[in-house]
Order: sequence, then C-alpha cells, then structure tokens
Amino acid sequence: MSSQSVFRAFLIVFSVTVFASCQTGEPPAETPPVVEASTHVVYVTARDYAFEGPTEITSGWTTFRMKNVGAEEHFLLLTRLPEGKTLEEYGQEVGAVFASVMQQLEAGTIDKLEAGAILGRDLPEWYTTSAVVTGGPGFVAPGHTAETTVNLDPGTYVAECYVKTVEGVFHIALGMVLPIIVTAEDSGATEPAADVDVTVSNDAIDGPDALAAGKHTIAVHYREHPEAGLGNDIHLARLNDDSDVDEVVRWMDWMEIDGLRTPAPATFVGGAHEAPVDHASYFRVDLEPGRYLWVVEAVAEFGRAKEVVVE
Repeated sequence: MSSQSVFRAFLIVFSVTVFASCQTGEPPAETPPVVEASTHVVYVTARDYAFEGPTEITSGWTTFRMKNVGAEEHFLLLTRLPEGKTLEEYGQEVGAVFASVMQQLEAGTIDKLEAGAILGRDLPEWYTTSAVVTGGPGFVAPGHTAETTVNLDPGTYVAECYVKTVEGVFHIALGMVLPIIVTAEDSGATEPAADVDVTVSNDAIDGPDALAAGKHTIAVHYREHPEAGLGNDIHLARLNDDSDVDEVVRWMDWMEIDGLRTPAPATFVGGAHEAPVDHASYFRVDLEPGRYLWVVEAVAEFGRAKEVVVE
C-alpha cells in the first residue's frame, strides 16, 4: 500500500469503518478476570486491526482487560476529547497530522526535529490544550492479556492502538480505534491495592530492580510529563538471553522508521499509558522467572529503561 493510499484510508476509517468494529464487552469464557470482585471490568479483544468492546461504560475506577488475539503487538490508549469534539474530528485534525509526519519521516524529507516542529504547528489547539490522555493497557504481545485500571471521568473517549505493521502502517490507520462514551453513573468500584510502586519522571524510572515470580499489582505514579511530545508511561517487557536493551528503547520511539514496527524485540506483558500527574494507574502481571525491562515510550534522548530480575 502506498503512503498516499494509507493516508486516504486513515481518513475513511474515522468517517465510516470504526463504528462497524464495535461489539459488546462480554468476558471471553476461557479467560476469567483476575481482579477483585469490587473492580469494574471492561473486556476488550484486540485483533489485527480492530478492537471489540463496549462503546458505553460507567465512570470511576475501571479495569480494562484486553486479550490480544492478533499476530502483532497491541495496546489501548484512552484520550478524553473536549466537549463537542467528535471521533471524526479527532481523526481528521489529529490522527491525519501524525500520519502525514510519519510519511515524511519515511520518505526522508524531514528529520525528527522538523517532525516535532510540524506537530507543534499543525496539531489543533483543542488537542494540545484540552484533550486529556488518561492511560490504558500497555504494549502486550500476541496471545497475552493486559489488565490496567484507570479512573475515568465522564466524557467522550477515543481508544486507539498506533503500533505499526511490518510495512510501517499505524494500526489506527487500518481501523484499530474505538469510541467510548463514559457516563456520569459511577461504577462504584474501588481503587486497587498495589504491592509494587513505580514512579516515572522525565529523566528516570523509580521502581524495583527485582521482583518475585507470580502475580503483582503495580501502581504507576506520574511525577511529571515533558512539556511537549509524548507524556510519560511505563511498560514491562520480558527479555531474551540475547536481547539488546538499547534496541528495545529505540523500538519504543515512534519517529524511528523501525520504531513500534512489528515484531517487537522483546515480549511485552503489559503496562500503563500516560495519565495526568494527579492520577495513578494500576496494572497486573503474572510473572515467570527471567530478565525483564521497565521501559518508557519516548522519542530520541528521552528514552528510559531499567532492568528488573524476576526470581
């Protein structure tokens, strides 16, 4: 598919196709939840390249349990739109800008510095000042299930995945986006209790470098976010014996031609996307012994990683 064809497909997806992929949020029979009974669970299936899940949920503490049944890595990033803004406007005024920048990076007509300047110039003010990124399940490998809990205010949300295909096309451009209305009715769920704490700042990951094998609930705290570009998030990946940490960090940079392009250089088991500084996110993992990596999705010199041993 040519870059121009991908760009046109991106706009068509937002105006037509997205609504056809919306299904109910019923739990898969073979994957019972591992969360507490007091948690409100929203079940999502991630396919290549669509989400299946509910389009209307209650507000408050909400656990997204996302099963990846595709052949590629996926995640679910939630953004609350300003009042009056629609999914179509998000696609046409925000998503299309990112798609255009990626095309120019691939063509070699701009560099990363110029890409940042274009984003700063062309992204609409309503997005940069009023849209609120509120977290969601982090990167998860094929065949794995990610489980992340966030506190949602009422509003209109966009759930998306912008991992890239082998050819370098953003998943969102192929239909991997889901509109979600969060109602004023509160779910009544309570904030999870964590046994592990991780804090992310603009220059460091403050988290344990050793964990016991088994199940953990990890609380993610956002000390700050960069003034421009991606906010801070955290993801956990299992390394192979020959894994290169620098390669994993570089893969997390979407502006790299091979960044976020399937397949990933490590096995991602979940995480928590960016959320406001005054919020916390929680994600649950069931870890086998081995080498793992806390890693932040960021561009260029802002990449951060910290190895962790599971015994």
